Amino acid sequence: MNREGFLMAKTRLPQTLGERISSLNLAEQLATITTGYTPDPPKELQEPTYYDYPVLQEPLWHWEIYWYFFFGGLAAGCYIIATIASLFASPEDRVITRTGYYLSLLAFLPCPPLLIKDLGKPERFLHMLRIVKVRSPMSMGTWAVVIFSLFCGLSTAIQAARDGILGRWFVPKLLAVLPQGLLALPGIFAGFFLGSYTGVLLAATSIPVWSRSRLLGAIFLSSAVSTSTALITLVLHIFRAPASVLHKLDRLEWAALLLEMTGLLAFLRGSGRAARPLVGTGPKEQGAQFWGLVLGSGLALPWLVKT
Repeated sequence: MNREGFLMAKTRLPQTLGERISSLNLAEQLATITTGYTPDPPKELQEPTYYDYPVLQEPLWHWEIYWYFFFGGLAAGCYIIATIASLFASPEDRVITRTGYYLSLLAFLPCPPLLIKDLGKPERFLHMLRIVKVRSPMSMGTWAVVIFSLFCGLSTAIQAARDGILGRWFVPKLLAVLPQGLLALPGIFAGFFLGSYTGVLLAATSIPVWSRSRLLGAIFLSSAVSTSTALITLVLHIFRAPASVLHKLDRLEWAALLLEMTGLLAFLRGSGRAARPLVGTGPKEQGAQFWGLVLGSGLALPWLVKT
């Protein structure tokens, strides 16, 4: 057999499994399935549209905002869980309240400095408090941070007084007898707002990947609750909390993860072509990072570990 014949025969050999998987490009297939959009490169090259650009103008955010989103969601989620446990849990489950309030305060402490640093000047944060714009997610978010800080600080102070951390003088004794759950109840609404408004803020922009769907707020909130539940569970596991308490938290985390995954898939499906910069594998698209880190390590891996 001459060289040309050998090469032709070689090309007809069945591909190995690895080659088949590589040729299918799993990330691209997932992007097509979830968004319901199949790219047509020749047509898109000839007729670029609004959705062919990942962003119209790159946001001026830096690392401070990313960490603000994370710590803010964590603080809100821990506070919500702690307050619900304070109102409805059994005496055995009060350890969830105690742990949740302490973690909420610790997670919230970096938020104001991060937000102020991103604004550049401290007085800019104060200027945001001069007016209230109900239709402005940024204005409402600023007030949510302030209101949440008051309730978070008060609830944690009551818990610290009951635990004897603040001593035995007059003020701690007064704090210890206050109805913690009832006082924290209004703050839970600020917690819900703080955990979701960052997603609403992104959806209010003109960037297609964020603005095509109204589900970002719900996704951010469910992510905050699932992450906070995991953190509380980890801390209680380290301190050997009762198995019944850990089991209840485990069920809550399962439910939050399910809501988060469902919301994320609905967001991708509803966004369609606009979500391509997030899940696709083309130039300047972030599909490899998204499927590997967000859906793989962030959602699928916790489910596999629990099962």
